[in-house]
Amino acid sequence: MLESLALRGAPAFDPDVGADIGPLTPVNFLFGPNGSGKTTISRAFADPGRFTGTSLSWNSSAKALGIKVYNRDYVAATLQQAANLPSVFLLGKTSVEVQNEIDTLSGPAGSIAATQKQLDDLSGTLTLKKSEIAAVRDTLKESAWSKRLTVPTELNKMFVGYNGSQEKLLAHLLEVAAASSTVTEDFDALKVEAAAVFAEDASPLAEFPLGRSLCLEELPGFDLMATPVVGSADVRLSPLIQQLQNADWVEHGRHYLSQTNGHCPFCQQSTPPDLAEQLDSYFDTRYTQQIAQLNSFQAVVQEWADSWHSYLNDLPTRLGASDHLKVEDLQTARLQFDAAVLQLLKSIEAKLAGPSSVVLLETPATEIEDLSTVLMEANASIKAFNLRLQNRATEKWALIERCWVVFVRDVLATEVGRFEGAIPALELGKSGIEDAIDTTAVELKTKTLRLRELQKQVTSSKPIIDTINRLLDSAGFHSFRLKESSAVPDGYSLERENGEIASDTLSEGERTFITFLYFAQSLQGTPQTPDEPNDLLVVIDDPISSLDSDVLYAVSTLIRRIVADITSGKGRVRQLVVLTHNAYFHKEITYKRPGDKHGGWQYGIVRKRNGLSSEVILFPENPIQTAYGALWEEVRRASNEPSAPAIGLQNILRRILETYFKVLGGVDDTAIVEEFEGDDRLICRSLFSWVNAGSHSIFDDLDYSQTPSTVETNLRVFQRVFEVHKQEGHYLMMMGQIRTQPVGERQM
Repeated sequence: MLESLALRGAPAFDPDVGADIGPLTPVNFLFGPNGSGKTTISRAFADPGRFTGTSLSWNSSAKALGIKVYNRDYVAATLQQAANLPSVFLLGKTSVEVQNEIDTLSGPAGSIAATQKQLDDLSGTLTLKKSEIAAVRDTLKESAWSKRLTVPTELNKMFVGYNGSQEKLLAHLLEVAAASSTVTEDFDALKVEAAAVFAEDASPLAEFPLGRSLCLEELPGFDLMATPVVGSADVRLSPLIQQLQNADWVEHGRHYLSQTNGHCPFCQQSTPPDLAEQLDSYFDTRYTQQIAQLNSFQAVVQEWADSWHSYLNDLPTRLGASDHLKVEDLQTARLQFDAAVLQLLKSIEAKLAGPSSVVLLETPATEIEDLSTVLMEANASIKAFNLRLQNRATEKWALIERCWVVFVRDVLATEVGRFEGAIPALELGKSGIEDAIDTTAVELKTKTLRLRELQKQVTSSKPIIDTINRLLDSAGFHSFRLKESSAVPDGYSLERENGEIASDTLSEGERTFITFLYFAQSLQGTPQTPDEPNDLLVVIDDPISSLDSDVLYAVSTLIRRIVADITSGKGRVRQLVVLTHNAYFHKEITYKRPGDKHGGWQYGIVRKRNGLSSEVILFPENPIQTAYGALWEEVRRASNEPSAPAIGLQNILRRILETYFKVLGGVDDTAIVEEFEGDDRLICRSLFSWVNAGSHSIFDDLDYSQTPSTVETNLRVFQRVFEVHKQEGHYLMMMGQIRTQPVGERQM
């Protein structure tokens, strides 16, 4: 619905025009005298671009209406010939079936409107669905944008080209998610590769040397570990030592014998003189050599163990290469290796402490193999590093894509999972709505094309003539009818009540009336052209050109029907603006019968101001009751605002006197004039001279000559005329100074 019209910058033909009209309601009745700017206002409605700076303000919650304007321009454009309407000279025919189908398709409750509403509803639903999808996308996008800052510095080159656009980042993220559903690596592993691919100063790395292996079985003394090392069996003490199996105890004790002065270091008894000799014979050269081999074996194993410890301690210090080591795996393997070596050394130590014992050694072969495995894996990584370094250009993009997979499936695993859980259902719903929209759009297009085909069959002059004649009959107008022309194909003629075909006898009033009838019928049924909207704002400017009662009544009836349809929500017209200068016609179209609905009505007065643009004053109640009442309204305004311009005030005063005293009759104007003196008498005489001469005569300068009389003087003389004629009560009532009418006086 239109809320207001701001009229500015009228063209050269009407330089003073300019007005603001608003706020407008569904039904608007504007009253104004000729020359007040009504036609210019109607032209602004028809073509706002005609006036620079003019604008229409529509209600923001509804779509703009199509605008159809009836004014003198419409009459001139529609009636190009004296007795023809060129705009209806179209071929075609109508039938009950065709019209019924048109009615089914068109109108506010028609199939096309229903399908359009369905399409609008689907579009609204699609918008909501897209909003839901956008919300899910935005959640993932914000998380990705935030978590990209958690990516290790060594890998942040993966975001080159994406740091300036969240949408671009999200788009690539979704591409990676669609191509990769799982991940088998993490950023820690990729950082090693990044050192070769991303670092511009990277250089090849040397591989780790493997630790020295040791075959214990091949070392001298190894076989003695499992063999008891004892003295000679030929010595007299040998049987006892073997029986007691205390050779190791004897060996340790014999070193004290030389320090006891021939006494036993244990029992303190005197020892045999040859005891030392026998002991030396028992622990002979062979025994000594075997002990030496065991000591040598121990020294070799210890040296090997020390070299391994130095080697392992040196691994983390190898710059660059150490990044390829699996530190946790290395630590675990070393702990196991250190434990195995420690046990080996303890076993050798135990053998030396008791040479006669049997000690089985466990070689740390498994532990060495585990350490070697860790080192070989590191060397494999170093080899790959060096290879990537050689092929940096091609390896760079492969690494970046792998980084993206880790980012999507590891860092954003939760967020991407939620997204992938929600999006399929939303996209499916969106796709279903889009399919429904496509189907409905095709259906709407099909129905619209069908309607256009049907309209071609009902746009000939015959259905237009029938419609206009029905309008005439329903309005009670019988002075003439329209009929098909025999001279012009698909034309029409005007048939008088006596059967005469009008040719040169078509009056200006009839031309105006017929054109209004054509305009009125164009508001019914379907739009006349494919470009014309179904819902309309209609502007009607002075649709009558005479006071012929039949014409006035017929036009009033048709306008009141439009108003009734707007009030009840029927037909195509959604908003109406009527402009007129005829007070009686204004009264007819605004008359409220008991029981009539008249919600959304509004009234206005269009005034031409001296030296200024026109003004439009809006009222919730009708300020124009009759033409006589309108004249008194101007008198009241002049009385309340004596300093305001009062163009035509004297003529208004004369018209009131003529109207009232003609009704009253028997006016002795000479006696009334004699009651005045000076300029007041001249003013009074001029008023009654006009009454006697008639409203359309020209005043003789001998009867009255213009003087610089003030508004107050004219109004004072006008009031005294009523007082002298004993009609003061009527004056006071019409001026709004009393509320009830004195008995015997008549309101006009």
